[in-house]
Amino acid sequence: MKLPSSAEISDLTGSNGGAERRTFLRSVGVLSVAAIAGCSDDDDSGSSPVSTTGESPEPTESSAPATPDLDPAAAERRARDFLTLQGEGSFETAHGRLLPSTATEFSVTDMENSWRQIVTASGEFESVVESEYREETDGAALVTVETAFARVRNTFQVVLTREGVRSYQLTAQEGYSWERPSYVDTSAFTETTVTIDATASCELGGTLALPSGETQVPGAVIVHGSGPIDRDGTFGPNKPYKELAWGLASRGIAVLRYDKRSNACAVDLADVTVDDVTTNDAVTAVEWLRSRAEVAADSVFAVGHSLGGALAPRIATRDDRLAGLVMLAPGPARSLAETVLDQRRHLIEQQDLSGSEREEALADARDVAEQIRSLDIGDDEVLLGLGGREYFRSLAEYDGPETAAESEVPLFVAQGDRDYQVTPDGDFSIWREALSDESNARFERYDGLNHLFQDGTRPSTGAEYYDPDAVFARRVVEDITAFVERHE
Repeated sequence: MKLPSSAEISDLTGSNGGAERRTFLRSVGVLSVAAIAGCSDDDDSGSSPVSTTGESPEPTESSAPATPDLDPAAAERRARDFLTLQGEGSFETAHGRLLPSTATEFSVTDMENSWRQIVTASGEFESVVESEYREETDGAALVTVETAFARVRNTFQVVLTREGVRSYQLTAQEGYSWERPSYVDTSAFTETTVTIDATASCELGGTLALPSGETQVPGAVIVHGSGPIDRDGTFGPNKPYKELAWGLASRGIAVLRYDKRSNACAVDLADVTVDDVTTNDAVTAVEWLRSRAEVAADSVFAVGHSLGGALAPRIATRDDRLAGLVMLAPGPARSLAETVLDQRRHLIEQQDLSGSEREEALADARDVAEQIRSLDIGDDEVLLGLGGREYFRSLAEYDGPETAAESEVPLFVAQGDRDYQVTPDGDFSIWREALSDESNARFERYDGLNHLFQDGTRPSTGAEYYDPDAVFARRVVEDITAFVERHE
């Protein structure tokens, strides 16, 4: 990987001018301040510089005495946690992980400004992807950490001792590339960019994939999961909604996908409900697709993923002409507080944490879950980047399984067995039990698939969503196609 040229940086930021380029380059320089902090002649802190070219740090005469047995696994974990804290906005806590000598020269404000500048060029922080312990020199470990941001993958070098982080810097940046799945036939359909009016002040960009040379085909609208998701469901190099849409369009189904309102428009998340950010726009999108001359008006399906899947029965109560509902990893079926706590527990179990760190992380998760359960949320407070009090209240008041049981619309409920966000035992089983008497409901549990219906073998974490080799599974595309063909 390499640092991008100025032209590449302009492409990444979407800027044609030089302001964003200068901001990004300053961010690299500011992080290098942390790398060289405390290296004056009268300093005895032992800090050694990290080269802005991305080379490994060289030992210096002023380096501190070696600290024996610096554990590589612990060094990697601490480096990952240090960057994750900044990605989550916990700058005070991250700053506390610095060596005192570095912290003196590099303030909390410096740290936050540096990170914000990286975000300007890279998009929001998403996840740590992987880390590698490189070497130990004079008591300091060098760890490289690859991180996924919304638009690029950033690689950091972190130098740390047992006492804290000595320095860190952004050393490389790589844009994402996407390749179409092998099950897609691009000659079988065409795509058109469209616009959907969500409100008087909010337009949603969308893409319509139409089978070539055919009319009166069945249609499907993809409904997003939670969060400000774009029309493709982009996770770094992966675009599961686009893959699904292209897979279905290759098989004769017209598919509309669109940018979620919280992605496309300025939204005050502290005041929204689930209808504001999901249900209302899904109903509008279904009506829009049904109005197309190429689409059979009585053969339109809602294909909801995650929260969109859980709300699919609610969408059907608002549009009684839907031919069927596809519910991909629909959740939560139980209380969101319980779901959030289970998600955090799972992720904590995948980390190499000490007992005290594990308990601290669990305590934080319990606090968030309790806020959701009790609705003890401030007027302007937004939890988990999703919404405020009214959002979580509206979700708590909605019973998806009961709503689905009262519906006569055909249902296809699909679940990956490695999904830790909407789980086979905690959520899928609830849907299955609630709909056990419904002859029009089909259930399918897929071996090896995660929440984005990507194959794998390890316990799932959010990091694998950014694996460039991951793809929305062909078998799910084919099963959805069969469901649509049966009920069109």
